[in-house]
Amino acid sequence: MSVFSTIYRKKTKNYGYIFIALASSLLFFYPLILSNKTFFFRDIHRWFYPMKYFLASSLKAGSIPFWCPNYFCGSPFMSDLQSGVFYPISLVFVLFPFSWSFNIYIILHFFLGFCFFYHFIKGIGLSKGSALITSISYCYGGYAIASVSTLNNLSTMIWLPAILWSFQKAATKGHKSGYFFTVLFLCMSILGGEPQLFILTAGLVFFYGLTSVADETHGISSCIKNTAIILIVITSSVLLTMVQLGPAYMDYQLSARLGGIAYEEATEFSLNLQMLKHLVLPLHFSLTFTTDPAALNNFFPGKGQMPWLLTIYPGFMIVPMAIFGLFFGFSKRILFWLVTFFITLALALGHNTPAYYIFFKIFPFFRFPEKFMFLAGFSLLVMAAYGFDRIFCLFRQKSVRPGLLLFFMALTVFADLYVTHKNLNPLCESAFLKSYHPGLQPVLDDPEPFRIYVDNERTSPDFYQNTIFNHHITWQKLLMPNLGILHNLNHVGGTSGLELRYQYLITEMLLKPWPEKVRFLRLANVKYIISLKPLDKNPDLKGQIEKINAIVYKIRGYLPRAWIVGQLHPIRKGTMDELIDGSFNPEYSAIAKGKIADRYNKPFFKKIDDIRYENDGRINIELNADEPGVLVISESSYPGWQVFVDRQKKGRSMVELALSRGRNRKR
Repeated sequence: MSVFSTIYRKKTKNYGYIFIALASSLLFFYPLILSNKTFFFRDIHRWFYPMKYFLASSLKAGSIPFWCPNYFCGSPFMSDLQSGVFYPISLVFVLFPFSWSFNIYIILHFFLGFCFFYHFIKGIGLSKGSALITSISYCYGGYAIASVSTLNNLSTMIWLPAILWSFQKAATKGHKSGYFFTVLFLCMSILGGEPQLFILTAGLVFFYGLTSVADETHGISSCIKNTAIILIVITSSVLLTMVQLGPAYMDYQLSARLGGIAYEEATEFSLNLQMLKHLVLPLHFSLTFTTDPAALNNFFPGKGQMPWLLTIYPGFMIVPMAIFGLFFGFSKRILFWLVTFFITLALALGHNTPAYYIFFKIFPFFRFPEKFMFLAGFSLLVMAAYGFDRIFCLFRQKSVRPGLLLFFMALTVFADLYVTHKNLNPLCESAFLKSYHPGLQPVLDDPEPFRIYVDNERTSPDFYQNTIFNHHITWQKLLMPNLGILHNLNHVGGTSGLELRYQYLITEMLLKPWPEKVRFLRLANVKYIISLKPLDKNPDLKGQIEKINAIVYKIRGYLPRAWIVGQLHPIRKGTMDELIDGSFNPEYSAIAKGKIADRYNKPFFKKIDDIRYENDGRINIELNADEPGVLVISESSYPGWQVFVDRQKKGRSMVELALSRGRNRKR
């Protein structure tokens, strides 16, 4: 019995952190497990929840979602890094009902983050106690807990300690399998979907390998060897994920961000200097934080602007312990993390410091300086781990077992962060995210293929009553983009992670005055306008719309999803404005470039009713035409579209394809 008892105690001692990781995540997020609640705050609501819903639906149907027809008149989906199509943890969406799997997806990252950070701190030679306490802070304080509303940040950052841990084992202890796991964890970080955080991760791993790890292995030759190895593992991870990075790079080449962005836009979310005090002092999020009208004006530093990163608070013990570690256990290793902390903290301040301007000149595509708090917070925790470890060493030197102190510190850190951050990511009933205004029922019951446009202008200055939750109520009740995905509605506009140029142009078109905008909406197969304003009283829309009920208006003469015309006009301006300037009648003519425009001069119009969308991104069209014409389809153009006629591939684009009697069109 004593042998078995010894083995049991040893296993409990070695793997007890797993129980603590699981228990802490369940305690922090228990409402998500024991009730029908889920997250909804900020980007979760209008972007990540509907996006993951579409991904889950596609995976359950056994298909890879290359294309999503539900926003921006059709949009690439798989190539968007944030979609997580190839991210292995996305498989959780196949296993459970979506609302529950969405919660599990988030909680699982916190469980993994705890375990990874624990192993990293242990791997650099510090005690289990210091690893446990700082793992709690890594998950429930600072960047991680603030990233729930930006899931791609959470699913990328959580892998950094795993990468450092595996690389440390391989480089210093000769565990060659560690290089394999380093590549694997780097791949997971890439597929997590936040490229800027991955670049920061790769940069930290590179310099960590050249300093801390090289310092242990000694010599110039070891430094050169580590440099080569680091470059190999990073390059290998990039090559292994090209199935995702290749299409994502194509998206970047087509994006409005190509060539860099303006400095003002790049530094839009810079860490407010007043926020720095919250590295020590908690910013308490009350239960009424989203429903209190005073929250936006009085709660956040800067007053009136909600920061992108809502908290940087790691727990009140962390900064004192980091300082303690610096003064009473200083080493070259701690120096690396101290330098990293100050550099990344300076960059996080963005336009509040000249450091970011220099960085911007070198990397003009980075946005949101507050993202640098990811590395600043990580570095602070590692320094704090050295401080905790020093405290425990002092106790052991005095022949005092630090178990009680460890229990007290761990409980205090968790309780502190729980009280401070439990309402940081507010919850709602899962049913709320499928709700809508009763006036939308005629739209949802309409079986035709059509798109909708949600007019999000306020009805009056005080319509939102200046509360955060009222914004979300309005988004949900009107099914603003991309919330229509949850009901298979198609929006003319939308929200995307990386705005492509055509998406930017559509957004600009939707900002036009009503006479121009409604012409574009008609062209884009928009049948219904959803608006809280009395659009039937607008003189610019007289004769253009028909009122269905208090919030729904039908556009008269809207065009179908696909149709045939017999007349083409040559493109003259070459801009989107040419579509709405009235120079051609879209009911029997279209505009095109090249000699094809000279071959069609017989105006006519034929509607196409048989159009079907398949899960793999294909569009099937069946038609019979009595005379040659040109097929026009109101889908967004994107490189890689291929046209098949009677199953034969054609080289010309769909809009230029001359039709003859009885042929089948597939795109």
